[in-house]
Amino acid sequence: MSKDTNDFQGREFPLTNLSLKNPISVLVLCVIFIIGGLSSYLSLPKEAQPDITIPNIVVRAAYPGVAPEDVETLVTNVLEDELANISEIKVMTSTSAEGYSSILLEFNSDVNIDEALLKVREKVDLAKSELPGDVEEPVVDEINLSQFPIMQVNISGEYGLDELKKVAEDLQDEIEALPQVLEVNLAGGLENEVKVDVDLTKLRYYNLSFDDITKAIGNENVTIPGGSIDVGSKKYLLRVPGEYEDPR
Repeated sequence: MSKDTNDFQGREFPLTNLSLKNPISVLVLCVIFIIGGLSSYLSLPKEAQPDITIPNIVVRAAYPGVAPEDVETLVTNVLEDELANISEIKVMTSTSAEGYSSILLEFNSDVNIDEALLKVREKVDLAKSELPGDVEEPVVDEINLSQFPIMQVNISGEYGLDELKKVAEDLQDEIEALPQVLEVNLAGGLENEVKVDVDLTKLRYYNLSFDDITKAIGNENVTIPGGSIDVGSKKYLLRVPGEYEDPR
């Protein structure tokens, strides 16, 4: 053991000896390394909501006025039967509520989300023929964190609700004009509606249904394009305005 100790003491460590002989230089180098590390850390770009690809896809379908049990039988089960043929699906979870159906598809982490979206849309298109005719168009969306809202703007003031909504719509247009903004959604405010009271006695007398009244109102509230007419070097566009201007 004495021999090993002598051998260890006889060895030379150039870096250690150099550091011991130049303590001030070593201290300056340590300070430089610390300052450089802190500077790099502070300048490192960081995102509060990074663009992370989540292998989840949501299929939604609305069936207004229908009980949850009927939504599950007529909509959810039909969509699930078609979507179950996609082998890349890891977990499929569905929710059936009143007038609404939602199916969450979880894929393996190594799946190509664009290819998965294409397959899901193909299966949903195949299932459309088996869905009830009054079911709204199913919507297929991927879960993308970069598309979630990251800023919320509230507007208030001593204005009426109609005037306040006009201000919000003007602000919406200005924000959407910014190149960095993907989309601006407006929530709240009053939506003007026209309530139509139907005389049930006359409806029965003329053998009409509520659908007939709804279709008649919708068909009359349209503007029909009439093509164009060339007059000399000028071209005039024709249209037949038919939108309602007065609720009466």
